[in-house]
Amino acid sequence: MRQWMPRLALIAVACGVLSSGMALAQDPPMTASDPEMAKIQAELKAIREELAAVRNELKQMAAQLRTMQAPPKPVVKEPPPPDNTIHDIPTDGSPVRGPKDAPVTIVEYASFACGWCIREDPTLKSVLQEYPTDVRWVFKHYPMWPKAKPAHAAAALAMKQLGDDGFWKMYDKIIQGGTKKLETADLRTYAEELGMDLAAFDAVMADEAQMAALADVDTGMAGKFGVRGTPAIYINGKRLQGQRTVENYKTQIDEALKQAKGEKKGS
Repeated sequence: MRQWMPRLALIAVACGVLSSGMALAQDPPMTASDPEMAKIQAELKAIREELAAVRNELKQMAAQLRTMQAPPKPVVKEPPPPDNTIHDIPTDGSPVRGPKDAPVTIVEYASFACGWCIREDPTLKSVLQEYPTDVRWVFKHYPMWPKAKPAHAAAALAMKQLGDDGFWKMYDKIIQGGTKKLETADLRTYAEELGMDLAAFDAVMADEAQMAALADVDTGMAGKFGVRGTPAIYINGKRLQGQRTVENYKTQIDEALKQAKGEKKGS
């Protein structure tokens, strides 16, 4: 800005001259024998050239000021490409809801302390109702937060004592209780209602090592399949794309069914 100060002074003078009504655009009348008038005309020409230069500098200054004052353009990020990787997620030993031989498997990595996972529950149950013979739901423990670990341990212990049916009954109680009922006392009430071995339950809840062994049973391999948060949903090994609505599930399940039937014919 300092380098423009002399020019600004000249601009002020020029503006004063222009505002005073001096007609610089036209030369005064003169004769060929009038050397004084020729000198004035030369001076006026020089002034006009100087004013033209000033105008150019003013344009440059205005452009620079607009650049300085303009808000930064928002950075538009391209959406990530769809993940079409088919992950080979092992399901042996995990709780299953639905036909064990169903051609389509939905794997859900979930945390009982995750509100989004609780919202996912009715969607998944609706999907099973839509496909009673073609879809099964496999649950994977992914506690994420320490608050969730007792609930995951309780659900895993329910499966250990009562099988898949026991797990899903404990799962339903935990989901219905929501994220505010994950304390050991709440879980013990659920265990008692299910007829679980309360002595074994109390021993697990009192021992962090036993609790972690049950709660973290699936977390070791989760990163291999790209699990970074919950719920993480996979349909026949492919990450669910787009919104987690029943309609979107059905679209991708139908694709998986078509592919599974094609592979069966090919074999």
